Amino acid sequence: MRSTRALLASVFLAALLVPAPAQAASTTGALMVTHVRPNASGADVKDNRQVNLNGEYFIIRNVTTRTVNTQGYVPDITSNTYGRALPAYNLPAGAVAYVHTGSGTNRRDSQGRHHVYRGYGRHVLPNDGGARNPDLRLKKPGSPDDNTSTGSISVCNWGKAADGTTYRC
Repeated sequence: MRSTRALLASVFLAALLVPAPAQAASTTGALMVTHVRPNASGADVKDNRQVNLNGEYFIIRNVTTRTVNTQGYVPDITSNTYGRALPAYNLPAGAVAYVHTGSGTNRRDSQGRHHVYRGYGRHVLPNDGGARNPDLRLKKPGSPDDNTSTGSISVCNWGKAADGTTYRC
């Protein structure tokens, strides 16, 4: 009996320690945010230079049965209004893409993973766990980056971001 209580207590405690999103992933559009890594592993700045920009990313899934071009979809980070729309990239039906903060060539890698690059020269996803709700909205093309829900198709919350941790939306 005592060991059963101890086992149940440890399972309960372990469940409390797992980072959990405030909202389940969903979408009202062709793309859905499924995961986010807002705090790249290691230091953000070294020798006065931004480093590991592409270690900060979010993942989108094409939830349709057709190829979707990502051009114009707006990642609205609710702690700022200096976002930019996603570049053109044809994401196949059912595929996922890592949307990186830094620069690179939009492509499918040798392991079959798709990568889209936003071209920022600094980290932009919040790590601080402020009281925003949500932390990130993905909006349909042509929507404003204005921290409102106008045009939102998918959202993601993560709160305080641990170093190098990927969160499910």
